[in-house]
Amino acid sequence: MADSPLQSTMRELQRLATAPRFWAAIAAAALLLGLVGPFGTYEGLRLPARLAYWAATVAATYFVGVAFVHFQSALWSRRRGRPGAAVYALFGAVAGVPVTLAVWALNAAVFEGGAIPFLPLLAYVVVISAVVSAVVALFMEQFERQQAAASVLPVAAPPAPSAPRRARILDRLPPHLRGELSHMTMQDHYVDIRSDKGGALVLMRFADAIAETDPVEGLQIHRSHWVALDQIAQTVRLGGRPMLKMKDGAMLPVSRSYLDAVRAAGLF
Repeated sequence: MADSPLQSTMRELQRLATAPRFWAAIAAAALLLGLVGPFGTYEGLRLPARLAYWAATVAATYFVGVAFVHFQSALWSRRRGRPGAAVYALFGAVAGVPVTLAVWALNAAVFEGGAIPFLPLLAYVVVISAVVSAVVALFMEQFERQQAAASVLPVAAPPAPSAPRRARILDRLPPHLRGELSHMTMQDHYVDIRSDKGGALVLMRFADAIAETDPVEGLQIHRSHWVALDQIAQTVRLGGRPMLKMKDGAMLPVSRSYLDAVRAAGLF
């Protein structure tokens, strides 16, 4: 079953916290800002204190901003599909409020009386957060289009008649996970692809993932879920809500929009 917005946000923060490139970027930004010393920090702090201040500021604001933007995006995606750049700008503006509080609290601890009054700081951070969120969303959309274009496989010789065809989506998994395709779940910008040998998250659009499931007979049962028919173990109802139990034990919900198609396939 798909993660809740809170679980998805915690997973994203955990991914960032364990990514060496992320911390390298934080260190580079802290070094640059520490050497330049903007917003009066050059005159107010010695170099070691300046570097520590900007390292703490960059890391804190990034984690707080990512947490609030990602949480809003996960909520939006569950109800209305993937948000666009304009919506991400709104998410960034909302996230600017807790980011401002984090910066203001840090300034109050480091500078007597705070470096910048709260209201000007709030206006500055909200605008910057909105712009950054929109720009990141635009770059992400462009990156995904490039990934989709690069993933087009070259035309190969047809397989021998005795060789069964395999769903192309399985080629996106590590070799040891390429078993029988079971189900797929959309999680933000990623698709969780599951086989009888395990699964992994792949950065791609859900519609493109479904298009690569041929020749496996399957069915989309929810805006965020697709299942292989031969991997369904049981149909159940939990609290009156139709669910499909897969052979690997996963419980996937059937949404009202797809219920007729599920019934037409002989389920329920």
